[in-house]
Amino acid sequence: MFYPAQAVAAHVTVSPNLQTGRATPLKFRFDVAMSARLGFELHPADLTPAERTFAKTCVETYKRIRPTVQQGDLYRLVSPYGNSRASVMYVDESKRHALVFLWGLVRSQPRDVVPPLKLQGLSADRSYRIEELNRLDGKDPHSRAVGRTISGAALAEVGLPARLHGDYDSAVFELTAAE
Repeated sequence: MFYPAQAVAAHVTVSPNLQTGRATPLKFRFDVAMSARLGFELHPADLTPAERTFAKTCVETYKRIRPTVQQGDLYRLVSPYGNSRASVMYVDESKRHALVFLWGLVRSQPRDVVPPLKLQGLSADRSYRIEELNRLDGKDPHSRAVGRTISGAALAEVGLPARLHGDYDSAVFELTAAE
């Protein structure tokens, strides 16, 4: 984790992965790759029509959030070492835009209780609207805070409530300062 996101090429690959043999959902692979410099190592023709639509939406979203990911301040919220999840956060220089990436790793329990993510780098005196990116159709949001506006102070002190369901579940939250 030494290199900045703009120097890390993170590619969405085929599943099962040709090197590890690990099968992971397409959403998880995009949610991971979008936390750095998004690339592809799969052929869109090999995707189902629904997967192609999802991939296209993710690429469009990434183009919009790329400045914050690649030039924002990075905060490592949860280390993957010794945890069943990992999380990083990027905040732009103006502290008006932030992204929180949360990834579930292989776990012994199908539904781990995830403590609220104590966010960093936000302005304590601003409020932030929380939305979830890359949501799958028909799936509930990964946080009850989605669609709400919460102060930066509360997000730092109390945290962002989030939940994960099963191995390789993931969520990307976008925070935008309320004007």
